[in-house]
Amino acid sequence: MTRRYSGDPYWITCKYTGKCSKCRAEIKKGDRAFRYKCGSLFGGECGCGDEASREFDACAEDEDRYLGHY
Repeated sequence: MTRRYSGDPYWITCKYTGKCSKCRAEIKKGDRAFRYKCGSLFGGECGCGDEASREFDACAEDEDRYLGHY
């Protein structure tokens, strides 16, 4: 299992409309989005959030393996 930290990105349900940080697609209120602490937001509808989530999970797993947490 991958360890989680307070600064890790996470899935949210948007309270406001916004734009995807990657493709600039509109993210509407109530849509799911993947959010980084720095404020970057990746939309779930456009697929950028799924891609960002998979990329982060892969990096976190690599870090755990490298540090010997398995």
